[in-house]
Amino acid sequence: MTIVTTFSPALSPTLTVCAQTPQKAPWESAYCLSNSCLVVSASPSQLLNSPLLEMMPIEILQALMLKEVSIDPLEAHHLTVSILPTLNPPSYSFTAQFASPIVGKLKEQFTQHTQPGELAGRPHLISSVPQLPSLYFPADKTLVAAPEATLQKLVQGNSSRTSDELQNRLLGATTDDFYACLDITPLRPLIQLGLMHTEIPETFKPFTMAPNYIHYIELRLNLTGGGPTEIIVEANDETDANELMGLVEQAFDIVRQQVHAEADRLLQDPDPVQQATGRYQKRLVSKYSTTLKPTVEGNRLVLFRMQPGDGASSALTMTAVSGVLVALLLPAIQAAREAARRNTSMNNIKQIMLSLLNYESAHGHFPAHASCDDTGKPLLSWRVHMLPYLDQTQLYDRFHLDEPWDSEHNLKIISLIPELFLDPSSRLQVTDGRPHYLGVQGSNSIFQGLKKEGIRFRDIIDGSSNTLAILQVNDEYASIWTQPKDWEMDKRAPLRGLSNSLHPGIFLGGICDGSVHSISVDIDPTTFKHLLMFNDGQVVNYD
Repeated sequence: MTIVTTFSPALSPTLTVCAQTPQKAPWESAYCLSNSCLVVSASPSQLLNSPLLEMMPIEILQALMLKEVSIDPLEAHHLTVSILPTLNPPSYSFTAQFASPIVGKLKEQFTQHTQPGELAGRPHLISSVPQLPSLYFPADKTLVAAPEATLQKLVQGNSSRTSDELQNRLLGATTDDFYACLDITPLRPLIQLGLMHTEIPETFKPFTMAPNYIHYIELRLNLTGGGPTEIIVEANDETDANELMGLVEQAFDIVRQQVHAEADRLLQDPDPVQQATGRYQKRLVSKYSTTLKPTVEGNRLVLFRMQPGDGASSALTMTAVSGVLVALLLPAIQAAREAARRNTSMNNIKQIMLSLLNYESAHGHFPAHASCDDTGKPLLSWRVHMLPYLDQTQLYDRFHLDEPWDSEHNLKIISLIPELFLDPSSRLQVTDGRPHYLGVQGSNSIFQGLKKEGIRFRDIIDGSSNTLAILQVNDEYASIWTQPKDWEMDKRAPLRGLSNSLHPGIFLGGICDGSVHSISVDIDPTTFKHLLMFNDGQVVNYD
């Protein structure tokens, strides 16, 4: 069974079908995205049957998979996972080939978001939710899962398909139990963007340079075959390889210092068990200091290499090296994840801003801060009245519009908040019904108090590109989404609800021209105040 995982910077019009013929497992075909930046191949059933893993709870894993998804992992010949680092829309694919037919075996929880159809003459379950996969069965024993647009290109892509560098490397690793190759180059902009807004301890700041030196990272694992097991970092050139070698040695030094400091503390403890623990830690770090010997071979940094027959101690060493490698790249990984969440949040605000502009175009004015009854009592937030412009008409129709947000009926709908109103970095649950995107409320602001109608676009005399309409708040300031409550500047604490943000160092704002921008928590309060008002005559740039 072979797994192929692909990360690509963009969904290219040309998709590549990778085919290989490994010696240990039959390979029919796998879908790979061209211009990928990560490829991974593995033989799970082969690995699960390895003598080195015979003490693993294989039976429990098998029973769990059969119970949860009705799939026997030992029957899967090939698995393929492809993920693109695109944010809107998200794109990925999953392919599995089994020893027995899979059609009709999936549990309802995996198909309830789909409608039956047909693609290229084969069963096709079409997803009704853009973020969730459609399911396609090109053969009785094969399953392909991907967003509908990606799936169509995978299945109907042209036949003249070519392979690229990473795919060629993958095809050359057919005898490996596990192989992975990551191309850092396409990810550098995303990593660097994330690092700019991530607080990194001073000790680890030198390691943030690592992605600039690295071109490829290769991991090769062989438990059942005759090939080597190795971790290799391929630098841009020999100079960068030596720079990486210095960072690795520095990482080892940090680990050794921390372990020795902890061991010395334990040795001073009167408890003999604690003293023994200290001696053990010193022995362990001494052992690894002599066995972990990275070497430079041209532009390649060999972190670890184990040839067949080297024994179990080398396998233990490999585990230790893998941990060091993960620790070395962890800041970059965390930064990339934060950048992805921030971009998703920006996209949420962009869609909300588009709905506001569409509302203004249809009604001649922006929505009021809240709808009100005949006595002027506020009923429901503007967010509720934006639902028809966010493709949420069915949810909108469930509200009693003549009742306040906390009426017996309307309270039942709070937990149905559209995920579009939620920041992906939040720890709040969807059922809490608390949005992170609030309107700018107050005198001379877009949502200025309890007026029957909102302002008109032509009223924004300071310029639509210089006036904030929406702000992303933190968890503490998020209120109930249907409640007529938004963000208003506190003169004593101008960034209350915005600082201590979900995104380090910044909060997000939607501008009246429809654009979305990151705003530093260090912004000058006076400048920020002018950005909140649409007609104070003080035109400032949001940057």
